[in-house]
Order: sequence, then structure tokens, then C-alpha cells
Amino acid sequence: MFADETTILGAGQVRSVQTLAVPSLRLAPGRAEAEEAGRAYFAYLDRLARPVLRVRRSPSDGVAIRLCGVTLLSFGPPEIVVEPGTAAIRFPIAAGLLVRRGSKDRGELRFELHAERLVMAVEGYYPALAGSGNSSFRRWLYGHTQAAVHRRVAARYLDEWLDRLTTCRVRP
Repeated sequence: MFADETTILGAGQVRSVQTLAVPSLRLAPGRAEAEEAGRAYFAYLDRLARPVLRVRRSPSDGVAIRLCGVTLLSFGPPEIVVEPGTAAIRFPIAAGLLVRRGSKDRGELRFELHAERLVMAVEGYYPALAGSGNSSFRRWLYGHTQAAVHRRVAARYLDEWLDRLTTCRVRP
């Protein structure tokens, strides 16, 4: 079962969490699975959006999403956190045309693996499109463009991620 929770807070900060519940399975959260989830997402995005978007890795292990040579979003090197029952990979948002200028905290893209669910989240992100004020038009525009695309891509990727995890479990 897929669930989506996307909120634009008063200052224009976005919290967007997509969850795919898989209660019929017991997934095994681990460092390798979390790392694979993050790296596979950017490969998936590159395949999905070519030739319009290109995903590039930096020598420091960061990632940039580019449109016609312009960086839309860039991410710093990932951080992996493993705790009992969960594993996550976090990519801090570093910069890009889609990030509101002057925002000190740019947020993060995070993938979490739990025993019975997969989570993809964008938190603490200040999109340029939503603006910094309380413009209902800009929030509506963001919600019906960039946020809508993110939700659709997240839903498709979570399905692919689950397929990848279950295929790995079935192999002898």
C-alpha cells in the first residue's frame, strides 16, 4: 500500500514522505541495502528522464541532476545510518536552480528500509518555485508541478526498489 504525505510549511519549507508498506514481507534492513537504494535511485532517474535530464556523479561521491547543462539539484556525499530495525541513506541537498536562494538549510533526500516498509523522503527542502512568502499561487504551482513529478517518480521507484529487494531474496 502506497502512502503520500506532502506538506509545505509556512516559510516555504517542504516535507514530502512517500511510503510503500509491504506487510506480507519481512525485509532485512542493512547498510548494503540502504546504499543500493540510494545509488539505484539516481541510476533509475537517469534512465527514466534521458535525454532531458542527466544524472552525474562527482569525484567526492555527490550527485548532480542536470537539464541542458544546468544543475537543477545537487547533493552532497551520502551518509548511511543503520539502527536496529532500520537502515537509511541520506543525501544532503547542496545547491541547484530548484533550491531557493539564501536558504541556509537546504534539506535532504532520504531512503529508509524498515522490516515492513520502504520510505523515500524529502525534508527540510526550500524549493525556489514555492517562494519564501505565503503566496497561495506559488504553493499551488509547486504542488502541481515539481511536487507532483516527485510523488509520481517516488511511487514508481519504490515499486522498483521493492521488486529489486524481493528478487534478491528469491535467488538461490
